[in-house]
Amino acid sequence: MKSLLKIYGRYIGSTWVILAILCMVNFSVLAWITLDRVIHYEHEFPKDFRKMAELLVERDSENELFLTQQGKDFLEEKGYAFLMLLNDAGDVIFAWNLPKDLKDHYTAGEISAFSRWYLSDYPVKVWKTREGLLVAGGQKNSLWKFTLELPMGFMEHIGQYLYIIAGANLMIILSVIGFLGYRYYKSLFPLSEGIEALSRNQRIHLAEKGAAGELAGRINRTSDILERQRQMIQKRDMARTEWIAGISHDIRTPLSVIMGYADELMENENLEESDRIRAGVIRNQSIKIRQLIEDLNLTSKLEYNMQPLRVTSFYPAALLRTLAAEFINEGLDGQWEVSLAIEPELEGTILKGDEELIKRAVRNLLSNSTRHNADGCSIWLRGEIRENSCVIKVSDDGIGIPDKVVRCLLEEDGDTLDEKKPHIMGLRIVKQIAKAHKGDFQISEKGHCVNISFPIT
Repeated sequence: MKSLLKIYGRYIGSTWVILAILCMVNFSVLAWITLDRVIHYEHEFPKDFRKMAELLVERDSENELFLTQQGKDFLEEKGYAFLMLLNDAGDVIFAWNLPKDLKDHYTAGEISAFSRWYLSDYPVKVWKTREGLLVAGGQKNSLWKFTLELPMGFMEHIGQYLYIIAGANLMIILSVIGFLGYRYYKSLFPLSEGIEALSRNQRIHLAEKGAAGELAGRINRTSDILERQRQMIQKRDMARTEWIAGISHDIRTPLSVIMGYADELMENENLEESDRIRAGVIRNQSIKIRQLIEDLNLTSKLEYNMQPLRVTSFYPAALLRTLAAEFINEGLDGQWEVSLAIEPELEGTILKGDEELIKRAVRNLLSNSTRHNADGCSIWLRGEIRENSCVIKVSDDGIGIPDKVVRCLLEEDGDTLDEKKPHIMGLRIVKQIAKAHKGDFQISEKGHCVNISFPIT
């Protein structure tokens, strides 16, 4: 939580810095534009006016005032609308293009007012000459005055300037947001990669620096904990596998002795028939124990990828025919009927895989149908090609696989030796063999059909 607050605090701080920079930039740009216009108008334009002031109006031979040609050209060039000359009493003693709405006499207060602001909405320039007070006026609405004097053209385009400033602000905001976004993306990207690696059960170590350094440290510690747990689980699984293999080896010898004595007792004609039958039961149960031990050893090796695949090329159609014949010839009673169907597309198809393991998977499925349907049923063994895979189907019309077993197989996770789970070792081996070949295992038709598929390479 503290790390997130730290990142959030940095983000808020960066936001305030951005706002401060924007304010400074806006103020600087506005000040520069305004001062540039003021300096240009206050220094260049009045400078020309002062230079020409003494040359605008002169006296002729009869001592009459007149506007010189040079002065007229200057006034027209600079956009002045009229010109007048006031004596010390405020009377107009000379005028050029004087508007009709202006007076012929002005008081000292009026002169002081229009010298700074406007004369009847006319912006004017005033300069003291040897002949009197020279007043040059521009057109109405040609100059904006408010403490500072700015051309009306500038004020009319102030909206455009504001749009430019707003556009510049937007560009700055987007640039800074992009920079900060990239910066935070760069700092958080390793965290995302680390979490994704953890989800793939990989060990990671992130650099513990920057705003996300504390979070990186916690992820590293989590990775270390998970790694220790993974090693402990591997040691436990290895110990269990070794224990199962050891038990299998230790039981095999005494079990062989029991089966040998049982065979001798079954063949001893001196024993009562009931005793020989009991000896046969002992032998058959010993065979089941041996099969269970082999299944337990095989499923343990397949679960932890300790069973190497002896990959060969073979014809799955021929394999299915052989299995069906062997299954029938093993003394299958009449209450079970086995049917074989092979699609023409499968004939001639070559499959690469561990032929013996695949045989084991199909035998388990066939045996499962007879074992759980003591009253008999019809069994169908089918081979076909679907989406570049060899699909083997074993189905029957018996009681079907219980829903509890189906859920346990399809949602299998965790300890496969959990005593609370139903006995599914035979079907689990089928599923593991399919997965070991990068194939698929499915149960359909409400538990009456099992499909195992193997990719055709």
